[in-house]
Amino acid sequence: MKKNLYLLFVLFSLTLVGCQAEAFAADKLPWIREENVLFRDNFSDKTGGWRTYEDSLSFAGYHSGGFRLWGNAPQYQFWSVPGLNFSDALIYTRARQLGGPKDNMYGVLCRYQDSTNYYALVIGSDGYYGIYKMASGKQSLIAQAHMDFSEIIHRDGEENEIIALCQGNQLTLVVNDRPLIQVEDTTFKNGDVGLIVGNFSEPGVDILFDDFIVVKP
Repeated sequence: MKKNLYLLFVLFSLTLVGCQAEAFAADKLPWIREENVLFRDNFSDKTGGWRTYEDSLSFAGYHSGGFRLWGNAPQYQFWSVPGLNFSDALIYTRARQLGGPKDNMYGVLCRYQDSTNYYALVIGSDGYYGIYKMASGKQSLIAQAHMDFSEIIHRDGEENEIIALCQGNQLTLVVNDRPLIQVEDTTFKNGDVGLIVGNFSEPGVDILFDDFIVVKP
């Protein structure tokens, strides 16, 4: 296991041991220090700068105290970004499925350049996970032949906590306090952060995100 992935595992293990089963509000998570917070939004108002849109095939906007992304086109992805620019970032959010197929993807963007260039660290409502790179409009998994399955990922509409660490040339995905995968890529050095959902063969992905926090690693 690579060094950063091991350190993340130790960090979250210690957090769980020290806190027992106590539930924390997102802005009170033990590993978040105020001086290291780069951006925070609990979606309680509409001042975060997120791109919103609505048409017959998609929706991105504030909903029920969170931020909802819905898309009704197969083999297509939908996202929103707040218009920021970071190099290294640790990104935290919570998300749950409102509807649509279980065969979907949802998660976090980092180093977003534009609609054809970004990294996406994602999970699916069926328990699969992966790290994608979109480069010049061509999408591919990094160091994976296909998305892999983990019992750590909650299914059947249960909420998942997602953490994406984008630091140097390393990209790490942590779900529900467990590191799942770390890969390396040097294509993008900096860019925006954001949220993303996607459909595969069946359309209708519908995900509600809550609490989006970006921390300096």
